[in-house]
Formats: sequence, C-alpha cells, structure tokens
Amino acid sequence: MLVLSRFAGAARECEAALLVNPYDSESMANAIARALSMPLEERRERHNSIMRVLAENDIKFWGDKFITELS
Repeated sequence: MLVLSRFAGAARECEAALLVNPYDSESMANAIARALSMPLEERRERHNSIMRVLAENDIKFWGDKFITELS
C-alpha cells in the first residue's frame, strides 16, 4: 500500500494511495496503521488503479505535454 505525501506531485495522479500530511505525525501513524490492516483485495484494487494511471502517464506523455505547452 502506497502512503504518499499530499504535497508530492504524484499525489494528483495517485489518488488511490493513502494521502497524508507528512508534517502531521498522527496522520502518518493512522495511515500506516490503515495500510497494515487493509484487506488484501482493497490493497490490490488500489495498486492496480495506481499502476493504470502511471502506465497511461508515462515519460512520453509528459514529454509530449511539455512540448505542447512550450508551443
């Protein structure tokens, strides 16, 4: 299970991750506890969702988007 800072750029793409404020230790602890107790099927679904997004938004996608924005 991915526990990710909500301030990370990837947070916008990885919505299935457990997003946390890394400066809030209680929030971090709760997210880690949730990840450790999460049912296997939910972890798999979240993992698959994240992997789909990352596969669609690969380096070619970002490169093309960057060049388009420059034009």
